[in-house]
Amino acid sequence: MIRLKVPLIPNENILNNLFDKNIFTVNDFLQKQSSDLQNICKLQCKEITKLKDILTIKCSSSINGYELYLNRSIPNFVQTGIHKLDNLLGGGLMSSNIYEFCGPSSCGKTQLNYSILLNIIMNTKRDIIYIDSRKKFSVNRIKQILKNKYHLTNQDIYGILKKLFVYSVSDIYCCITCLHSLKNKTEPIIFIDSLPAIYLSFVGFLKNDGLCYLNHICSVLKYLCKRNAIIVVTNLAVKNCSPITNNVNEEVHYNQCTNQLDFKPAIGKYWFHVPNTRLMFTTILKNKQQICIHISKSAYLSLNENCILQIDDCGVS
Repeated sequence: MIRLKVPLIPNENILNNLFDKNIFTVNDFLQKQSSDLQNICKLQCKEITKLKDILTIKCSSSINGYELYLNRSIPNFVQTGIHKLDNLLGGGLMSSNIYEFCGPSSCGKTQLNYSILLNIIMNTKRDIIYIDSRKKFSVNRIKQILKNKYHLTNQDIYGILKKLFVYSVSDIYCCITCLHSLKNKTEPIIFIDSLPAIYLSFVGFLKNDGLCYLNHICSVLKYLCKRNAIIVVTNLAVKNCSPITNNVNEEVHYNQCTNQLDFKPAIGKYWFHVPNTRLMFTTILKNKQQICIHISKSAYLSLNENCILQIDDCGVS
């Protein structure tokens, strides 16, 4: 705080009057009403206004565009360990972002989650949290990927599994409680598999109470993103029978991988704009061991770019 003194204030009498009214700093002076300052300083309104302008100019710290550029926050990417997917995402998963893996049932979403989280565990020390709402988290599949891809012993696999925090949630209330418990984590990477499993039970009733709980989840996810979290949400997709153009210029288009109309997220319009990036999954008809991934929504990536990944005993590559 800059203390008031004579070079800034016209004379000692005005300065003493200000001190008598507990106005000691420039900030105190600027926050005071002009009408009150008129009575204290015995000055006219235009003189008070001019004095405020002078104090603002003299006591403000200036910064230019070059300094802002030097102090800019540089996006922090975490590579997924899958070369084609990292290229599609422009380098990997960006901190403070929500990613949605959306596709029909049994198209490889969970398998991709397993591969990504294991690749991250092997290369970083960040906290990995896996929220399982379907109670289908497969330790055996995790072990299979680690043995076939990294050729680890059982003791090494045990050490890897200790770095993974798995939460099994049975309903949306447990999911909200779980997310709140992660607020103190520093830069966590969170996988939620899957959101429809705990939300769709509310659909079909005259009063859909699930929307308020979904809103709560979205708020907590946004809070976690402010703490540099990376969040991957698995969502079910249903067939989009009526092509619609959304207000974000995201048009339903013809999918070259499946020769069918695109799918759309099953949760509904409320969730539609929550993820920063949405990856749509489809299986290639002639080969169930391959999945086609394309970008249908993103704040920073080109839309409709795609890649094809292979699923085998070593995970997704």
